[in-house]
Amino acid sequence: MWLRINQNCLFFVLGLAVASTFFLILFSNNIGFHGSEILKADTLPKQPVLLKQDPEVFDETDDKITELLTDPPEDDNDEDEYAGEDGIDYVDEEAHAMFKHTHENPVASALKDTVRVFCWIMTSPKNIKSRAIHVNATWAPRCNKYVFVVSNSTNSTDYDLPIVELEIPDGRNSLWGKTKAAHQYIYDNELDNYDWFLKADDDTYVIMENLRFMLLAHEPSNPIYFGCKFKPFTKQGYMSGGSGYVLSREAVKLFVEDGLTNPKYCTKQNGGNEDVEIGKCLEKVNVTAGDSRDAKGRHRMLPFRPELHISGGNGTMPKWFYQYIYYPYHDGTECCSDYAISWHYVNREWMHTLDNMFYHIKPVGTIDDGFWTQKAFTDNTREDLIDKLKVFSKNMSPAN
Repeated sequence: MWLRINQNCLFFVLGLAVASTFFLILFSNNIGFHGSEILKADTLPKQPVLLKQDPEVFDETDDKITELLTDPPEDDNDEDEYAGEDGIDYVDEEAHAMFKHTHENPVASALKDTVRVFCWIMTSPKNIKSRAIHVNATWAPRCNKYVFVVSNSTNSTDYDLPIVELEIPDGRNSLWGKTKAAHQYIYDNELDNYDWFLKADDDTYVIMENLRFMLLAHEPSNPIYFGCKFKPFTKQGYMSGGSGYVLSREAVKLFVEDGLTNPKYCTKQNGGNEDVEIGKCLEKVNVTAGDSRDAKGRHRMLPFRPELHISGGNGTMPKWFYQYIYYPYHDGTECCSDYAISWHYVNREWMHTLDNMFYHIKPVGTIDDGFWTQKAFTDNTREDLIDKLKVFSKNMSPAN
């Protein structure tokens, strides 16, 4: 049974990787950025095709280019391939694009510049080596900025990580206190620098491009937050902490200014379930609990590992989940959107596996056909591209 679950999970993850990568390739097809403009590929200068050797799974520093992909031209007059003055063989830009990773795509770059996300990852001293360094080696650098939030008992100089130490004791009984302190830190230092603020655990995996795509349909000036919505404890529901939740700039402002200053809205003690407590507080300061599903009602932010959601009908999902989940939920591959965003309880092995499958593996034919045949978004400015992506994002969101 476990083998069958793992096989199903791999098929699902590969399918999700195909869908997400196809989307990015489709909307950047034959388009490259130069400064603030978008240029068609045939107007770009020729670039050498280089392949970076991926670092070892747990090595975060090896970034040397170790191999040059070249094929000697059969014809010196070949328009698509020629030897440059530096002796390096060049190929046309479309062939070059085949070797780009998903996060290097111009659409992903435009989204990153437009939807600015600050990520704070909750961790503890005992989890830094077993969890945090693997988040740091995979999805976290795709945030516009990120920090690992720990208690002040951590010797942060021992780790090459962006760490923020808070005057809060370590332990599960202090998670709510750490959450309040983290948002106070954001309010004091980062509020005006970013649009959205994502909280994640050190065993959460996030596809940042898909998160930005969802958020593109919303304004950071609106008091709203998103996550995997649960039913109990609040009228509008609250977001499960493990799958991550993301607050707009206005939501953070209301939380700190109106919530943390009023004990009737936000409790003063540090104990309690942080996701429930922040859900109660945000509801009282009029921050909307948004719907993170796609237009087909499939979930984008999930509270368990992918294989549990895909094979939930086999009894792998806890019974309480079906009672807690706010919106209708279906087991199997229909559990999750083609543009899913996050999962929880992801160990370090799966952290690297998911990252590699989403950003490096490309099934030939499945994705390349879209790249070679589609001619989408031929306008000449990044603003036009973002405007069209915004329409697509709204169409992919559930109806209000």
